Amino acid sequence: MNHLIGVIFNGIGILAGSVIGILWGRRLQAGFREQAMRLIGIVVVLIGFKMAWPLQDPVNTLLSLVVGGWLGSVWRLDWRLERFGHWAEARVNRQGFATGFIAASLLFNVGAMAILGSLQEGLTGRYTILATKAVLDGTTAMLLTTVAGWGVLVASIPTVLYEGSLVLLARDVAQILRGVLMQDVTVVGGLMIAAIGVNFLLDRTVIKIGDLLPALLVAVALGWLKIQGLSFL
Repeated sequence: MNHLIGVIFNGIGILAGSVIGILWGRRLQAGFREQAMRLIGIVVVLIGFKMAWPLQDPVNTLLSLVVGGWLGSVWRLDWRLERFGHWAEARVNRQGFATGFIAASLLFNVGAMAILGSLQEGLTGRYTILATKAVLDGTTAMLLTTVAGWGVLVASIPTVLYEGSLVLLARDVAQILRGVLMQDVTVVGGLMIAAIGVNFLLDRTVIKIGDLLPALLVAVALGWLKIQGLSFL
């Protein structure tokens, strides 16, 4: 349990930010909420591009997204996530649950801070990265909940499970995700986050984010091949 303090802090940060956003969001005018969604979209796009820059291996990145998107469409991942979201909406009687849950889950978990923070806590017992991430995620959750609803709050569950698993498996994961692999995964994850921002900006699903999830695994596979000497550059 001592090595899960940072993970718990992160979960509490998301919950606290979401609750504030839910309570605060009710007092905001509909027009401002629409504007806030677009402003959040701009910030999320910038966050994604910052993660993805500099783009060291554009070929592997493009292959990861294209092949990963194809696998996701074959497995109908986005449809399955939407189906789960609509089922949850009916259960909690809240519209917009699916959008908030998917967007927030990816924002909180697809990135270097979640991986590096979990590895730091698992390997050293220190949780400075996750504590910092808790503040960032809490602020993001507060703003996102005002326009995306209760799904953002529920996204704290997969975040805690994901980071907690990485903490417990830190020594094994650290041997896999390092150097080039970590860089490639971060770039692909950054572009996926930027795609979330595009959807928020346009207020409709232009890019099916759920279908892109396998791209992270494809990035790991292509990164491993690159380490072995097989590069497309």
